[in-house]
Amino acid sequence: MMNNIPKLEAFRLEGIPYPVVDPSTLPVELLDALNKYMIGKTVCHFIYIYLEDWQDFCCAVEREDIEL
Repeated sequence: MMNNIPKLEAFRLEGIPYPVVDPSTLPVELLDALNKYMIGKTVCHFIYIYLEDWQDFCCAVEREDIEL
């Protein structure tokens, strides 16, 4: 299942101590699932999310905790 999820390039934003990714280019269905997953999580930016959250989301998809 993990092979169907695009790899997002991590980068750093000035003033943010942890790497982030830009999920805005994800397919709509995947972005919707990620947005639901991110409810209640701390975010550092209105577009970017922490790399760790992206990796956790990918693992949840792989475990089939999140159905796409």
